[in-house]
Amino acid sequence: ESFGKDWVTDVTKQLKLPNVEVLDAPYGQLPDTSKVDPAKDLVFTWNGTTSGVRVPNADFISADREAITICDATSAAFAQDLDWTKLDVVTFSWQKALGGEAAHGVLILSPRAVARLESYTPA
Repeated sequence: ESFGKDWVTDVTKQLKLPNVEVLDAPYGQLPDTSKVDPAKDLVFTWNGTTSGVRVPNADFISADREAITICDATSAAFAQDLDWTKLDVVTFSWQKALGGEAAHGVLILSPRAVARLESYTPA
């Protein structure tokens, strides 16, 4: 998915985070979500408008995960059923499903995400 690949670029080439595992799939298909490790942070796009791929549900995210989930829900928020209990960081804008103007972003943080921010020390 195009936007998912942008997140991969941010994580690997801009932030240069160590030990990154990329779950990839051919364009227009979902990766094997059974390989998601609940001990590792997960960054994913819920609905890819460029490829037409969307996550059908959040069943692949462990309810008792150790890590946090970061979800790009730009075109999913207000249009699809999101399992908010499994999403720690959610980004979206109202330009898609609500038909608002572009260039306005919203960031939602769960208590788990806030705790991570408060305890994280950058290298």
